[in-house]
Parts: sequence; structure tokens; C-alpha cells
Amino acid sequence: MKIQTEQDMDDFCEIAKGQGPFGIRTIAVPCNELACLRKNREMIQEGKIGEGSHLQQGIYELNYRFPDNQVNILETPRLYPSAKVLAEHPKLTGSITGVLVNCYDPESKRFLFHMRGKDIANPFGFQAAAAGMGVYGQHPSVTAALELQQEAGPKDFMQFPRNGLAIDILPFVKAGKIPQPLFSFGFLDDLSRFPVCKSLDNITEFEARTKERLGDGTIQPREAYHFAVPYEQVGGIVGGLDASNRFYGPVYDSTMNFVRALKDYHYLD
Repeated sequence: MKIQTEQDMDDFCEIAKGQGPFGIRTIAVPCNELACLRKNREMIQEGKIGEGSHLQQGIYELNYRFPDNQVNILETPRLYPSAKVLAEHPKLTGSITGVLVNCYDPESKRFLFHMRGKDIANPFGFQAAAAGMGVYGQHPSVTAALELQQEAGPKDFMQFPRNGLAIDILPFVKAGKIPQPLFSFGFLDDLSRFPVCKSLDNITEFEARTKERLGDGTIQPREAYHFAVPYEQVGGIVGGLDASNRFYGPVYDSTMNFVRALKDYHYLD
């Protein structure tokens, strides 16, 4: 089906809801790739987007095949959907994919989360282990693994339940108007190196301590500041952060779906 509106996206996610883990196949369709590449390079040169910014994995169509339990992404390149780009180049923008990444440590029974924000005077927002926008020409499972590697620096992680399978697909809207269904992936890794937060108060303290260290130069700014949450507290903590609107995206649903998948595969009781 075509994903052109938020309702289209919601309808597709409802079809796929609860069907995972499922496979994903990416299929390139005839497109205006050269026009997007040229404009992407121009925007980098003009400083409108960052150096090395990639083309987004645009959605020409999304199809769900029930017998095979597989989602097919008919992909086309899109530009990063900033407000200015949407106004100036509407034909080169449109619905895009994205990934949400969850990570669990079977040994310590901990889940990985992080906070991020540019202005230390304002509240930081929270996500699970990592997240990112889809990359044109790249399988979403690869994008998820690279996002986790770049943001959290795992030691020896493995994808769960196995390479290439997504746990779920959840609706999100980018830049206030672009449908961006998010493929949710899971990974297993040793999380013992991360600080542990067992309550919302612990997280408040972690945020304050991080901002203090950023302010005095003890640590340098980075994209994400990670911490681990024990399984016993994960439901209450993600519920509290969700209720206070501190999450970037549908992190609560992604986390709870990940917990259910871990139980289905006997990693959790």
C-alpha cells in the first residue's frame, strides 16, 4: 500500500501489529536518485544539513505478506525532511523509514536506555538503546546495528531473535508531517559497563549529574548518554517516562514488545 498520510501509516502498522518477528525485504523502484543526490550535496555545501548526511530510505510502497510473515519495502531516495526542505523541495521529500533499537543483557537482566539533548538548561529526552532514520539502499537491520554501534559502542552484541528480523513496526511522524513507520529491532549484549538507574529519581540524578559535568567540561558533548535499567524496574520506569512525555517516539510500545519477545524466546520468565 502507499504510505502518503499519517492515516495510511497507522493503517499499515495496525495490519502488522503483533505479527512479528518478521522479515524485511528492500526493493528499489525507478526513482529520481540523481536529483536527490545532487540536492543532498548542495544542502551539505550550504550547511543546511550535516557533513556526510545520507539519503533517507523513502517509502514508495509498503506491503505485508502474511504467508511469509514478511514486509516488503519498495524504497526510493528522499531528502532529510527539515521544514525548509519540505517547503522548497516537496517532490524530493515524503514518507521515510526509521529504526528503534532495544538492547538487553541476559546475564544481568538489564535493558539499555539513553538520554539526549543539546541545551543543558532544558530537560533531556529519552530513547531506548538507539534510534535512527532509514538509509537509502541499506537494510533496516543493518541500519539498526550501525546505530547501536555508533551510539552505545557495544562490545560483542548479537541481534535478537536473529539477524534481519524486526520485532514490530510502530507509527511515528517526522518533522510534524512526514509519516515515518519505525522498525523495532532487538539486540543482546553485556551492559555491565553502563551506570544503573533503578527508579525515576535515579534517572533525574543521572540527568543532573551529566549536565553538571557537561557544564564544567568534565565530559564532552555527545549524541547519547546511556544507562541500564534492571528488568524488575523497566515497566515502571518506561511507564513513568512515557506519562511525562519524555520519550522521543513510541519507545514505551517498542520496549514492551521487546520484553514480550524475550519472554517468547525464554530469555525472561
